Amino acid sequence: MAILDIDLANSGTQTISAENGADAESNTLNITALGSQELIVDGVPATVGSIAGVQVGASPTFTSVNGGSLTVDQGLLNVSGLNGFTFGIEGESSATLNASDLSTLNGLNSYDVNFSGGAGGSFTFNKGEISLLDDYSFNVTGMEAGDELNLGGGNWSLDEGSILNPEDAYRDGALHLTQGNSVIGGSVNARIEMTQEQYDQFHQDPNAYLSGDGTFTFQCFAAGTMIATPDGEVAVETLSIGDQVLTADGKTVSVKWIGHQSPGKRVSALNKLPVRINEGALGSGLPNRDLVVTEDHGMVIDGLVINAGALVNQDTIDYVPRHELPKDVTYYHIETEGHEVILANGAEAETYVDYLTRQSFDNYAEYVELYGIETRVVEMPRHRISSRRLLPMAVRERLGIQDVTQAAKTA
Repeated sequence: MAILDIDLANSGTQTISAENGADAESNTLNITALGSQELIVDGVPATVGSIAGVQVGASPTFTSVNGGSLTVDQGLLNVSGLNGFTFGIEGESSATLNASDLSTLNGLNSYDVNFSGGAGGSFTFNKGEISLLDDYSFNVTGMEAGDELNLGGGNWSLDEGSILNPEDAYRDGALHLTQGNSVIGGSVNARIEMTQEQYDQFHQDPNAYLSGDGTFTFQCFAAGTMIATPDGEVAVETLSIGDQVLTADGKTVSVKWIGHQSPGKRVSALNKLPVRINEGALGSGLPNRDLVVTEDHGMVIDGLVINAGALVNQDTIDYVPRHELPKDVTYYHIETEGHEVILANGAEAETYVDYLTRQSFDNYAEYVELYGIETRVVEMPRHRISSRRLLPMAVRERLGIQDVTQAAKTA
């Protein structure tokens, strides 16, 4: 571990990287003076350990680039001198703000988060035990498909501004979200910059887009995916209600409904790129041809349900670049009576489960006509992994999955 002293008051931009003495595994940064300069963490992990002095009116920027990761304790920023604070996240880099375990009340509780340089970046705000006596606000710009925003881990709702007009959730060129209650214990608020067109897509069914970790998900197969049936493999888009499909343990189950959605290439501030799993990436002949699924579609590996995005190794499993997506992209989900494991291009994958409402699909009216009210699909009793950091080491090693910082180091 390296311990580095950094002057961000008088010395201009400071860069932390392996080339200038930073450790590839762990770095603690002691900031001797903090002004309006920029700190760049380039390809290495770094944690701010202390901040000794702050210039009055300072507005610093802390930026992670080239797979770098930066962690800051909000308690270190609990000073009246700061005028603002910006987190910059470039490409597949990350930043984490840990809330203080004590109420800050008069501290800095408003932050800018700027994404740039392509998809794959992430920003996380971890709540403290007592700190949410305060309100926190995040102004988010530059997000694109594949970026992640996790603010507090709570349940999002629209910040409507006025109870008389729900459309006020989109104002000043941004979607406004909130979680918590500032009256009884503090709230977390996000302003996410997007166009009117992007908001209109979101507004069709907000509940389908908002999840506990603040991300937007589709849970479907791309057109052309071959699904195993008793009569052989068939393309997912050719399946019909009542058709039989094979489960991984050799049973046959009936298709209850086929939902489809065509989001096109529109980039929402909360959108995700699909993931391509190359032929053989999961093992010999698994899948038996390239498989494209949405990022939060669960693949079943070693008995675990693992979201495809957590499997990305930037080689045999990776996000599909936007320029490769056709103008009209259609995703399909297969719903059976229960949550099942079926075979998609020969690989084990889950059927529909209630991570999003059926109302997000283009043919939702068909479901209502067939079944009336919606019924809940109970998730199978398997552990689900949605984050790369929770992957078992055996899966990491077998599939060549590295932490973002390690991938950047060896690139």
